[in-house]
Amino acid sequence: MYLLVFLQVPGNGLVDSATFALINVAPLAVLAAAAHWLIKRHLMLWSVPAQIIGHVAVAAAFAVVWFALVTGLLEVRSAVISGGKLEFAGFTGGAFIWQALQGLVLYWAVAATTYAVRGGRGAAPVTIVSAAPLERYLTRTGDEIAPVNVRDIVLIAGAQDYAEVTTLTGMHLVRMSLGEFEQRLDPARFIRVHRSHIINIDHLDHAEPAGGGRLVAHMATGTVVPLSRSGSQALRQLIV
Repeated sequence: MYLLVFLQVPGNGLVDSATFALINVAPLAVLAAAAHWLIKRHLMLWSVPAQIIGHVAVAAAFAVVWFALVTGLLEVRSAVISGGKLEFAGFTGGAFIWQALQGLVLYWAVAATTYAVRGGRGAAPVTIVSAAPLERYLTRTGDEIAPVNVRDIVLIAGAQDYAEVTTLTGMHLVRMSLGEFEQRLDPARFIRVHRSHIINIDHLDHAEPAGGGRLVAHMATGTVVPLSRSGSQALRQLIV
């Protein structure tokens, strides 16, 4: 595509156009591979707000680094041909805006492709190792794989098609929707108290009225979870 674009520039022959295309594409390929690795191995494991902030920062860095590499390679080419000194002037005006915009757009294309390849889920995969009801599963954090005992789960928060699991010792993300999780959990222990929350009543400290027939659950970890009306009713049904 870049070759076709540069061939349209008056005065550019095939060799010059191919050189200009390579100068743009070679750094881009390296940066795209690095961005894909960073997103897959790190950003996807973060919480949603952290992922958003991380993508904004990495996108800006991606555009700046690509701009610098392309500028530097063009100046090296010019110096080699003319035999002059290296002078890194860079792009100006509309060319600068266009180059920076390309960098941002290309980064988001890489990010979108990375999420699509992973099934659109920004979390670590889960390998189920027991029959329903779920008792234990494996989760990955970076290169490490660790077992998680379901009885240690305090609450599960859903976001799109992955779940944020809070245990007695910390939090992790898994590639399982809240609905999928609910189907594998022991209904005598886990209650869907909201469309985006499941709590483990083994780790419920207490619940208090919040008005309008709703309750607020205070978990053993100190987390406060607002319950929907139906979730409040489900919790009240356990009162004996």
